[in-house]
Amino acid sequence: MAGRPQPGSERPMRGPLQVFDLDAEVHRLREEPEWRERRRNSITLRKTEGMSIVLLAMPAGDRLEEHAAANPISLSVREGRIRFTTPEGEAEAGPGTLLACDAGVRHVVEATEDAVCVLTVAGERGR
Repeated sequence: MAGRPQPGSERPMRGPLQVFDLDAEVHRLREEPEWRERRRNSITLRKTEGMSIVLLAMPAGDRLEEHAAANPISLSVREGRIRFTTPEGEAEAGPGTLLACDAGVRHVVEATEDAVCVLTVAGERGR
């Protein structure tokens, strides 16, 4: 999934301290053509060797087909509901739920309602 900084934004992708107003960022995502056309939309909030953080908005019925991340991930559901499926099982998740999986775990993410999630990908040191 390719995230991108907000168009026209001078926001740095890294720094000793970053503060994000997630409600404002979600509002911006929902104002963009992708969301108005009922397509997935995302923005990378932070990207360093050690961690990437992506804010992801998925319309109901949208699906990230089976894939695996090279590093451990966590997915925090802020709004709506998702279904997270791995070969080992399935989890239905709503607001306040945090899911995590190891590197290399194949998974599918499906929005069962319009959903907003924060995806964190742990990075490898020294990359």
